[in-house]
Amino acid sequence: MDGLSAVRSAGARAEGNTGNTGSAASGKSLKIDAIRFLAATWVMLYHFGPPPFKEIFKAMLPPALAPVGGALWSGSVVLFAGPAAVIVFFVISGYCIHHAWHRDAVLKPVNYFASRYVRIGLPLAVAVLVCQPLPGAGNLLQSVLWSLYCEIVYYTLYPLLRSYFRYAGEMIVGIALAGAAMVWYVHTHTHIVCEHCVYETYGVAGTSLLYLPGWLLGCLVAEIQQTGLTRAGERGAASARSSMSPFTARFAGTLRVVAQALSTQLVVTRIAVVTAASLTFVLASTSRIKPAFLPFIGPDITLPVFQLVATAWLAAELARPSRSRFWHRVGALGAWSYSLYLCHKLAQAILGVTGSPPGVVAAWFATVVIALAVSYAFYLAVERPSHRLAHRLRKFAQRAPTRPAV
Repeated sequence: MDGLSAVRSAGARAEGNTGNTGSAASGKSLKIDAIRFLAATWVMLYHFGPPPFKEIFKAMLPPALAPVGGALWSGSVVLFAGPAAVIVFFVISGYCIHHAWHRDAVLKPVNYFASRYVRIGLPLAVAVLVCQPLPGAGNLLQSVLWSLYCEIVYYTLYPLLRSYFRYAGEMIVGIALAGAAMVWYVHTHTHIVCEHCVYETYGVAGTSLLYLPGWLLGCLVAEIQQTGLTRAGERGAASARSSMSPFTARFAGTLRVVAQALSTQLVVTRIAVVTAASLTFVLASTSRIKPAFLPFIGPDITLPVFQLVATAWLAAELARPSRSRFWHRVGALGAWSYSLYLCHKLAQAILGVTGSPPGVVAAWFATVVIALAVSYAFYLAVERPSHRLAHRLRKFAQRAPTRPAV
């Protein structure tokens, strides 16, 4: 969910050196920031529910239009598939980490672990402390902590995975098959906690295993870009392929071809991704919203598959960098997407103490406004200083002791 400062600084350096290349890198980081913020918003609206269109239509429009409000609300419930948005976070996280650390010929473990754990761990620790005085806030926070535990696992494994990244394709396929075998065994030989409870059923280790392929796929997208496999020149592509195992080279080449094809139809691709994300939610649903002909398929099956969709989409977006006004404005909000993801449910705890305003509409808007305000304040007070400290720790180099004069 982070590493964007390094991506931006790399883009800035490239802009000074190569002109159009720097502009493209900056456009890519804008898109990454914007997608991170949109994913955090998706998760927030998944937890809070979409705007109460039924009540809004009843209060402001003729009664004949009330069913339209109900249909709009039902469609919005399906639209904001929070777990699928978390998968997008994982893919982006892998992309950002590998993009940021790929340039370092030697990864210094002390600098790396200190910067990574401070970047994600310090805001997490502060958020947990802030929750203590608020009744029920700790339980509310649990709904987002599982993904942060997975991130910490991925950060911890990254130096080892980086050492063998020329076999990235083999690792992705092997880990995906291991995750599929784990899901099969749990479904056929053990007890599932509940139909929607991936983390509760598989724990930190099992959940991390399920979603590690998506994180590694994000790393592979960064590898393709950094090593020149997306360049028009054949020399750069040939050099990149030679640094990969034959299977990984074919895997990366297929991903590049798919991304280039999808990038020519980005609007259609975005609609397809949102539809696929909603489908993961619908297939795991047992409510009346779900059509009767659709089978039940749990998120431990659909979300690992969605990782491929999310990766192809992200690669397609990055294949077409954009500096449009939309990406620039939404991308500016991406700096505090981690705070929004981490802190948005504190709004419910705060309103539980202060009391919600009367009416469903007013209560929903109050919850969203407080969530945004608390998250931005948390970003200014905690996340941004943590990010800066992490950046200093990454660049810190211990001075060699001077030899005493003889």
